[in-house]
Amino acid sequence: MNLLNRYLQAVAWLLPKARRNDIIEELRSNILAQMEDRAEELGHPLTEDQQAEILRRHGNPTLVAGRYREGNLGLAFGRQLIGPELFPFYKNVLTLNLSIMLVIIGIVSLTVGRAAFPGILFPMVAQVIIITLVFALLDRYKGAVLDRWDPSKLPALKPNTDGYGPNARSIFEFICVALGTVWLALTPQWPYLMLGPGALYLPALALKFWPRWPLFYGAIITLLCAELVLRFFTLFRWLPRRRAQILDLVLRGIGVSIGVLLYLQGPHFVSSMYPDVTEWANLTFRVSIVVAIAIHAWRAGWLLFSLWHVRNQMLLARQD
Repeated sequence: MNLLNRYLQAVAWLLPKARRNDIIEELRSNILAQMEDRAEELGHPLTEDQQAEILRRHGNPTLVAGRYREGNLGLAFGRQLIGPELFPFYKNVLTLNLSIMLVIIGIVSLTVGRAAFPGILFPMVAQVIIITLVFALLDRYKGAVLDRWDPSKLPALKPNTDGYGPNARSIFEFICVALGTVWLALTPQWPYLMLGPGALYLPALALKFWPRWPLFYGAIITLLCAELVLRFFTLFRWLPRRRAQILDLVLRGIGVSIGVLLYLQGPHFVSSMYPDVTEWANLTFRVSIVVAIAIHAWRAGWLLFSLWHVRNQMLLARQD
C-alpha cells in the first residue's frame, strides 16, 4: 500500500497538527475499505493502477485536506465565492496583508498625523477586493486544475514530515511573496496601488528620486523574483531541503547587503519643493529599509541555526 501511504502523506502536509493523526486514520480506514471492496468484486488483489484510480476518485489531496480545515468555513455572498478548501489560505493571506497595512498606518500616523488616513484607506479596501477576487477565481476553476492529477506522481514517502513541501504554510508564503512582488513591481507605473487617492497629488509635489534609486529598485525586484522561484521549487519539493535552505540563506544575505548599502546612501532618497514632504518621504524610506533588514537578518539567523543544528545531529549520528 505504498501508493496509499504517499497519498495520505500528501494530505497530512495540509492538515492542522491538532487533528492530523485522527483524520489520517479515518481516511486510511475509508480508502482501505473501498480498495478491499473493489478487490473482492474483481476477485484478485488490486494492481497499482487500480489503486490509483480509487485515489483519483477520492480527490486531490489539497481539496481533501481543505474539507477538514476551519470547520468547513467559506465565503459567500448569495452564492459561494470561496469554498472550504481554499478559505484557510485566503484568510491567512488577507490577514497578513491587512496586518502589514495596519503597521504602515501606525508609522504614518506618528509622522504626518491623521491626514494620511484617507489616502491609506483606499489601498486597504483595494487589497481586500483584489485578494477576494483572485481566490474566488481560483475556487471557481479549481476543478479544472486540481482534479487533473496523477496519484503515481505523488512525492515519495519521507521519514519525517517536517513542514517541508506543499503544506499550508508554504502555500501561504508563496502566495504572499507572489502578491507582494507583483504589487511592488507595478507600483511605479500605478502609484495608486500604494498611495491611493494621494497619488493624484504627486505631480504637484514635484518629487525627485535619488538618481541611483532605479538600480537598487531593480535589484530588489530581482531578489523578490529569485525568492519566488525558490519558493516554487520548495513548494513541490523539487530541491533537497538542505540545498533549499542554503539558497534561501544566500538570498537573505543579499537582501541584508542591499538594505545596508541603501541605508548608508541616505538620508536624501527623495527631494521636493516642500520640506515637510521631503522629510516625511525620507523617514518612510528609512523605516522601510530598517524593517526589511530586520526581517532578512532574522530569517538568515534562523536558517543558520537550523543548518548548524542538522549538522550537529549528523556528526553525532556518525559517531554512534
